[in-house]
Amino acid sequence: MKRIAIGRKNWLFIGNVRAGIRNAKLMSLVSSAHRHDLDEHAYLEDVIRPMNAGTSSPEKLLPNIWKQSHGELIPTYRAEGRQDKAQQAHVRAVTRRTL
Repeated sequence: MKRIAIGRKNWLFIGNVRAGIRNAKLMSLVSSAHRHDLDEHAYLEDVIRPMNAGTSSPEKLLPNIWKQSHGELIPTYRAEGRQDKAQQAHVRAVTRRTL
C-alpha cells in the first residue's frame, strides 16, 4: 500500500493511457517479485530481455517458477526480517500476558 500511496502524485503525470498501462504491468512484475522474496532488479533484468525477444514462454518467467531455477539470486534478509519481526511480536505478547 505504501508504494501506491507514494505513486499517486507521480501517476498524475504519466503521459498517456499506453504509458499508464505499461507502468501498471511493470509495477505488477515488481510487486510479484517482491512478494516472492526475489531481488527485483535481477528478476527484471533476467525476465525483460527474453520477453522482448519473444524467446521464452511467459509461464517460465513467472516469479514462483523463476525462483526455483535461480535460487542463488534470492536475498535472505527479507525472510530473516520477517522472522525477527514475528519473534519480537511473540515476546511482546508474552510480556503483556505476564503483566
